[in-house]
Amino acid sequence: MQFPKLGISLRSLKRDGSDFSERVNEVSNYNPFSIELMGFAQDLIFNGNLNQQRIDILNQELERFSGKKTFHGPMVVNFLDKKDNLKDYKKLTQSYIDLTHKLNAEKIIIHTGFCDNDSDESLKQKYSIQRDYLKSIGDYAAERNVIICVENIFPFSHSYHTALPSKLSEEINTINHENVSACFDVSHAYICCNIYQADFLENSMNLGGISDHWHVHDSFGKLNYDYLKATKSEALSLGNGDLHLAVGDGSIPWKQIISNTKIKSDTVFNIELNPELWFDLEKCVNSTLELIEFSKDKSISK
Repeated sequence: MQFPKLGISLRSLKRDGSDFSERVNEVSNYNPFSIELMGFAQDLIFNGNLNQQRIDILNQELERFSGKKTFHGPMVVNFLDKKDNLKDYKKLTQSYIDLTHKLNAEKIIIHTGFCDNDSDESLKQKYSIQRDYLKSIGDYAAERNVIICVENIFPFSHSYHTALPSKLSEEINTINHENVSACFDVSHAYICCNIYQADFLENSMNLGGISDHWHVHDSFGKLNYDYLKATKSEALSLGNGDLHLAVGDGSIPWKQIISNTKIKSDTVFNIELNPELWFDLEKCVNSTLELIEFSKDKSISK
């Protein structure tokens, strides 16, 4: 029987990757099964063209890491956006898939789309278009032996729409493509479900049950106030926003989620800690390992 494994996202401090060796070393101390590269924060693509010189340097550094690698792709891609932008997003995603392949990573994470709140009919059409684009880039990824993991997000304001985790689960199942999977971001789901007043545990079971890649970090399930220009410390004191806290420092009911979700074999619990809170990494790793042990005990007892 397979149980969840530990993954850790690297913190990216220099866009040129000149500190990459240090970034790999600091997480290697915890012997993670996999590491996640923050592709959106590195200057590895210039106007759609891969910077092979920098890629070669990163690959040399990665030779010292014997585990698996995943890759967080571009944040800007949004296949629920207006049609004029979608071809550019597709081209950009394809460049990042090429980059994922060049870095010998198995998976690329991209976000599901968001848009203005709209009529049911308009949203239905937008979701149909998003499925078509995900299928197309899924075909492109398959040629390069890369899996696309579509990550759930939350509406960045009350005037925006995005998929609840259960809706994203339905979309992935409808797409039914071997190279298009899901990434379950637990904290994003927590915020999203609170905004939409949806059942968080039910949504977690739906998306968590089909995802073999989880992003684990904590929060209090609150959206940032649109009108409040708070400092980061003030936002933390209010408990507002996508804080990316160490597991256990927020209010997510982790054990309830694990107890109620049928977790896939070979699932990775990938830590996505706020780089500004990196001093909490050891605590976050220990808390995540406790959750992994809890998931083992839950499975054995059944």
